Amino acid sequence: MEQQEKTEQALSAKENKAMKKEEKRKLKGTKREQKAGKIGKKRKKAPIIIAAIIIILIVIRMVSCAFSGSAGVMVSTTNAFRGDIEENVSTSGKVVSEEKAVLFAPVGGRLNEVNVAAGDAVKAGDVLMTYDMAQMEERLQEATLQQTKSSASYNSTMTENSKSQAKLNEANTNLAVLDKQLADYKAYLKELQDKLAKSQRETQRQLSEESYELSRKSANLSKELQDSATSADRAKEINKELQDISASQARNSYVQSIAGSSDYVVNMQNEIASVQEHIEECETYKAKMQAQKDAGEGSILNGYQSQGYAADRDLAQLTYKEAEEQYYSAKKGIVADFDGIVTECTGVSGASVAEGAQLITLESSQNVKVSFDASKSDVAKLAIGQKVDITISGNKYEGEISKINRMATLNASNTPMVGVEVHLTNPDDKIILGLDAKLTVHTNSAQDTLLIPVEAINADKNGDFLYVIENGMVVKRAITCGISSDEYTEVLEGITEEDQIIVNSLTGVSLEEGMAVTAVPMEQ
Repeated sequence: MEQQEKTEQALSAKENKAMKKEEKRKLKGTKREQKAGKIGKKRKKAPIIIAAIIIILIVIRMVSCAFSGSAGVMVSTTNAFRGDIEENVSTSGKVVSEEKAVLFAPVGGRLNEVNVAAGDAVKAGDVLMTYDMAQMEERLQEATLQQTKSSASYNSTMTENSKSQAKLNEANTNLAVLDKQLADYKAYLKELQDKLAKSQRETQRQLSEESYELSRKSANLSKELQDSATSADRAKEINKELQDISASQARNSYVQSIAGSSDYVVNMQNEIASVQEHIEECETYKAKMQAQKDAGEGSILNGYQSQGYAADRDLAQLTYKEAEEQYYSAKKGIVADFDGIVTECTGVSGASVAEGAQLITLESSQNVKVSFDASKSDVAKLAIGQKVDITISGNKYEGEISKINRMATLNASNTPMVGVEVHLTNPDDKIILGLDAKLTVHTNSAQDTLLIPVEAINADKNGDFLYVIENGMVVKRAITCGISSDEYTEVLEGITEEDQIIVNSLTGVSLEEGMAVTAVPMEQ
């Protein structure tokens, strides 16, 4: 017993001495609240001598408990405290360009000069490649001549076609007029002929009637003269009448003989002859116009032929325009659209290239991003717009998350990973595409919140929990966690600053609820 008492006194003296040294150290340090505001930074490690003293104290306490027969398990403890916390995700990624342009050959031709190679930095407007312009001038000259020839041929053909069309129009117009004139002349001719025939028939009828009447009277008078009863005076009268009738008959015969050559008949016949002459002239002119019409219809282009000549002309014009555009496009050469890095160059001086051939890949050095893959636990903390600290080749940059893929892919270990892109807000000429970059994403923060060490938190199927000491016994306490840093976790529900929280077992014994423990407070 005496030996035990001496041992306990020695241990007590050593504990008191260590406690005094610890109090002095604490007085020199900052208060807990001051330290809490600096949680985002690494806390300084306790000096080696302090750590050694703590270890000695633990050993002394364990020996003391052993001599005293106490069954409590040695555990390190702490208390929750209020402070500021920032949650970060640290990772690494690769520097890539956000703007990439593949430059193709604008025209087919022979390259003259290639001024860049893969890895070269270029400025917007730099001429990266040039064409052999002598070849392009020959193409333009050939297209110009072909366009001139086609245009002249078209104009000549259209002029002749216009003449033929005019002659056809003239023939059609004149034929219509001639048909009308011929119809009028023929109608007039028929009218004259009918009128003359009618006049001749009427004259002949009158003369015939007159001749018949004179013959009848002459016969009656002659019969009366032969009658014996006729007196001499009457006979004398009859002879006189017979003489008059004979004179009338003679006149009638004369008129009948000259009826066909009367002034009226002659005039009518002359008019008829004149009309017939006009008809003949019209028929002759009509035949001429008909021949002109037939010739015009045979030489005039139809719609398809006109379209063909126009298409030939337009095609030659388009070929010329294309050659002209290609000439001036080739004259400009292959030009950089923006400041960047040539990451691929396939053009060779003196080589012929086809239009549309890929020549240069240019990636912007001003619009730059860092791409990285995030695990499912990290991606839950990420959001568009979060600020990011970036280190590339020892140089510091700023950025923000600009894209989070909506689909995960499997990495080499078959772990689902989500692609994330960080836009650099202050790139400079020191950035080299393809290098690795270190990233610290500032995902969340909280001020004046309740904090505990990360290693104190346990978890089971029901969620997160802590072991706390109540009346020297282990008690399981469910908690609700907030954000976490590398050292501390925010606790939203479940504990207070007065609770004595178990961080871990110092002897390696697994803790169970209801177990007796001895607390060894941790330095904070």
